[in-house]
Amino acid sequence: MKIRELAGFLLLSILVLFIQGCTKEPRDATDPEKEGFNFMVTEAQRQFINESRGERYHITDPVPELHFAGGIYAIDRFEIRGDNTVNFERKGFGINMGRNILLHNPLEQAERKYEEFKLLAMVYDYTYIENSTAAGLLREVGLWPVYSFFTEVKLNGHTQGLYHFIEDPVEYFIEQRQATFVVRRGYDHVVKSFFMNPDSWQNEEKYYNLLDKIYSVLPEYSGRQLYDTLSYYIDMEQYFTKLSIDLLIKNGDYTDEIFFYSTIRDGREILGVFPWDYDDIFAGQPHEIGNDWATGTVFGTREYFSMDDIVADVGSKLLYSIEDDLDYKIARDSMIYQQYLKTLRTVIEKIDAAAIDKVFDYTYDHINPFYSNDSIVKQSRFDVDETDYNLFVTNLSEKRQMLKDRRIWIVQELDKQQNRLK
Repeated sequence: MKIRELAGFLLLSILVLFIQGCTKEPRDATDPEKEGFNFMVTEAQRQFINESRGERYHITDPVPELHFAGGIYAIDRFEIRGDNTVNFERKGFGINMGRNILLHNPLEQAERKYEEFKLLAMVYDYTYIENSTAAGLLREVGLWPVYSFFTEVKLNGHTQGLYHFIEDPVEYFIEQRQATFVVRRGYDHVVKSFFMNPDSWQNEEKYYNLLDKIYSVLPEYSGRQLYDTLSYYIDMEQYFTKLSIDLLIKNGDYTDEIFFYSTIRDGREILGVFPWDYDDIFAGQPHEIGNDWATGTVFGTREYFSMDDIVADVGSKLLYSIEDDLDYKIARDSMIYQQYLKTLRTVIEKIDAAAIDKVFDYTYDHINPFYSNDSIVKQSRFDVDETDYNLFVTNLSEKRQMLKDRRIWIVQELDKQQNRLK
């Protein structure tokens, strides 16, 4: 009997040891905001990156490698990117990893591997709070599903300053959301860039032309017929939500800063909405004033030299910009504008004073630590505006109050306009 008990005990002990051996050892998750991204390049490459102006290009021969959190990562593609940041010493980067990088995403409460991401230099972002403000507000209304955070970027161990890491939206929607395609809108609704899921190339022409169909119906229909037709192609609730946030934060430049991705609604494939590149918020006036090249041409040539010109054309509407023809039609069509106001009220009720405080508190908590590093702050001398800690906290306080005041104004105007339309 004792022999049997001993044998059983030994068997149980071996089983326990086996299970323990198969269990993954716990480890601390990497905090990328504390680690930083250090890219190893040749000295000639580093000089060219900092000194070149006005062009996008890939760094090759050799392709840089990434040193991050004690690991060394091969890179497949290292791109100098951005429409305007290529004119500055601090460049924006687009990275395609050779070996995916594992990061802890606190919003998902999980770790995930990332293959493609952007590192935005934020050279136009005064005190570096604007991208954070926009992303936080968009996250509150469900329009910012990608992982983003702030981090230091280095070349050969030498700081390039503070950057905004953003998970590549194209990869996110195709890989994580199984989108058939992703398209970026340009001025006058041209296709600025187009990406397909590799499994769907046989339908490329069909999807490539989908954006154009939205604009082809704008002059043909009005009212309920137009709204239903647009809803057949695009998630209008998402689009209205984006316009609502743009109104609140006074986004001065967004015609070509938007991605559309295929998604399923009610069993039908339509365009979902993803806003992009918020480096021109808290603007003094919409982008179309004095820029006749930027307005759409579906309804002919439109020129505006002041806000009075805009009011004379569409009336006093709660839209920050009518540069794009779709936004222009929303402003002029009474029925569609009423639908937009309903969404605007939903958004502005969700973005209350507490939500604004939440976004600005997050911005302070996540950007403030970088201001204690003089070498990072000094890199702002290469931006449009140089910054320091006092400017950071002052701007944060002023913009926090500005958004609260603007929200109150929007609610008052909403009450007036919706009551007038009843």
